[in-house]
Amino acid sequence: MIGEKDDINLEVVEKKKVIMGFYGMFYLVVLGLVVALGWFYLNNLEAFTREKITPLAKLKDTVKAVEDVAMMKGTTSPPVDILKESISNSEKITKGKTLFETNCSSCHGMEGRGDGIAGKTLNPPPRNFHELTGWTNGPAFSKMFKTLQEGIIARGMASYSSIPTEDRISIIHYIRTLRNDFPAIEQNELKELDKTYSLSSGIKQPSQIPVNIAIEKILKEDSVSLAKINNIVNKIDSDKTSKGAGQFKDISFDLNRSVSALALSTKWNENETQFVKFVTTDPKGKGFKSSSIALSNEEWNLLYIYVKSLF
Repeated sequence: MIGEKDDINLEVVEKKKVIMGFYGMFYLVVLGLVVALGWFYLNNLEAFTREKITPLAKLKDTVKAVEDVAMMKGTTSPPVDILKESISNSEKITKGKTLFETNCSSCHGMEGRGDGIAGKTLNPPPRNFHELTGWTNGPAFSKMFKTLQEGIIARGMASYSSIPTEDRISIIHYIRTLRNDFPAIEQNELKELDKTYSLSSGIKQPSQIPVNIAIEKILKEDSVSLAKINNIVNKIDSDKTSKGAGQFKDISFDLNRSVSALALSTKWNENETQFVKFVTTDPKGKGFKSSSIALSNEEWNLLYIYVKSLF
């Protein structure tokens, strides 16, 4: 016969079942949320990376700001028949391998796998030429020439325009031997390359002086430019309402120097990418804070529109 004590025990058991069922459902809900969040993150990984890590890939990816340009006397490279030079042979490949080991292996590694000693400090690491994905300019012949000619400041890749054109082409021929499926070299591609860099008439490399020296000169010697600079600085300094002005003042520790640097160059005015490149190349030398390299895409866009309106 079931007594009062047995009734109490049955009631406790039932309550335990209810509680355990509740906990079971709770853990299932938590697990479902974790899975859902994980799925959402993976499917939006590219967007997260673009916004959080590399402000829309316009900014530098390396841990340090690019240094100021060096003092360099202008040079003129002799004319090059790009249609002829684009044809690979064993002599060019051997020469390219030697040049690669001398100029490129410290970052890209002796086998071109992006594992060189100097490259270990770069983020992201140097290009692994055994892979065809993720190239900034692309793995086509003309794109590799562009990279060697201009460099990729945002990724810590220096320009090798000081190396003779034929030597750079030999390096490309060697790199193309590291895989057997590099894009074929197209005639139209070569003609466009010749047109872009005037290869058949010779490449002219103008003289350059460090931005720091140029800024000092303009501040000391050019009274007309100095008046314009002072006018723009006063506009920025007195603007208390524009978000662009506020953004500019936030990233500049010396308004005179920052405005002078902008007044000294016109290339940054071409487009937003050139503007970002200009500011993030030796920012301190131009009066900008190092923190400027961490601006978001929206902040760069706002800043570019504002600065462009001033000039």
